[in-house]
Amino acid sequence: MLDPDWIAAQRLGSAKAMRNACSATHLTRHRAGFGWTVRPAKGSVLASPRIANWDPEPDYFHHWIRDSAIALRAVPLAMATDPESRPFWLSFITDFIAFSLSISDPTRQGPAANPLRASTLPSHENYLRPDAELAALHGAAWQQEPRVAADGSPDLEQWSRPQDDGHALRASALMTLLDDLPELASLQANALIERDLAHVLRVAGRPCIGPWEEAPPRRTTFTLIVQWDALDRGSRFLDDPGGGMRDAVERIARLMDQAPDGASGGWRESVEAPEGRLDSATCLALLHARRSDGPFALTGPRSLATAAALERDFARLYPINHGRDVPAIGRWVEDAYFNGNPWYPTTLGFAEMYYRIAAETADPAVFAKAEGWMALIQQVAPNPAGPLPEQFDRVTGQPVSCLDLTWSAAAFLEAAAARDLAIRAMAGRPDRAR
Repeated sequence: MLDPDWIAAQRLGSAKAMRNACSATHLTRHRAGFGWTVRPAKGSVLASPRIANWDPEPDYFHHWIRDSAIALRAVPLAMATDPESRPFWLSFITDFIAFSLSISDPTRQGPAANPLRASTLPSHENYLRPDAELAALHGAAWQQEPRVAADGSPDLEQWSRPQDDGHALRASALMTLLDDLPELASLQANALIERDLAHVLRVAGRPCIGPWEEAPPRRTTFTLIVQWDALDRGSRFLDDPGGGMRDAVERIARLMDQAPDGASGGWRESVEAPEGRLDSATCLALLHARRSDGPFALTGPRSLATAAALERDFARLYPINHGRDVPAIGRWVEDAYFNGNPWYPTTLGFAEMYYRIAAETADPAVFAKAEGWMALIQQVAPNPAGPLPEQFDRVTGQPVSCLDLTWSAAAFLEAAAARDLAIRAMAGRPDRAR
């Protein structure tokens, strides 16, 4: 049984955890192996504010474009949860826009050589980003960066590139945010949206590294759906001269027509994936788009089939799921990161997805499933309520990997808000879904 006091406490804990990762100018990170000290800039979003060194907790003290967009979209929920924080968040949004414009400024020139080369210990030299990659950073190349240092300087470590989901997510999040908070509309906000959409239009549908940052480059259904969503929204937000965005929307939809999974009736992980290879990120992309009709509607047959097949897969995979009505959700079946576990963003994503479906359909069975996932989170979440980890152990439910993931905080806020929508709909008082 869900405890409403726990939901309220975890909501506040998540809002505060998210705030601690945004414009975190109070923190300093020194990476001794590189001789690299970073202090976050205003407007940056840390994927995690934890100071960790892969021992074993991972070092997520960076600004990822994807994670920051997910956090940005949850800002109105954080404000509603903690009204006293509203001045901070309004200032943060302005700073976020300025920071995002700065790190993607086409007039910037990357360094000719990695500035950490002289201070890096021999044990860390293999992790340094090559000089040639950094020297090539200019013009539109900045838009190819999946992450930057939290102070806005280039990422100086080796990482998987290119990733084409973050700018699509950021454009969609900012357009949605301006719907919620129209008083924040500005020339700078429009400039960032236009820059991001122009980039998405350039790269839409090309093979790239997917949202879990695993090689090889491919056309993941996650990336395709979020690109489709950004360009579809953008074609209405902007004038779309020449109809280029509408053309790209149709082209991406045709690419998605190459990714059906015959065994499940859902969508495969990517256009290139073999039959039967599914990924929960596909459902997170559908959830991000939040469509009630069209090819990527939450209640569409392929959407429901993808979710149902993933539920069956994870129910069998994780010992923690034995005897449960709903299973803890991981990323994909073969995932081996930290031994492959359920994730908070994916499990909460399934809760949110089913709450939103219940809000549309007023189906009590769908609502009960969503409650089951939220009750599972209540069981495994650290006590007292506060920051949420990235993963929980597939056997014991104990925290695994990063112990304070900003994405997890945003995911809880979104799931709790979707629960409110579903409760109102079930009571015959439907409300506009965010």
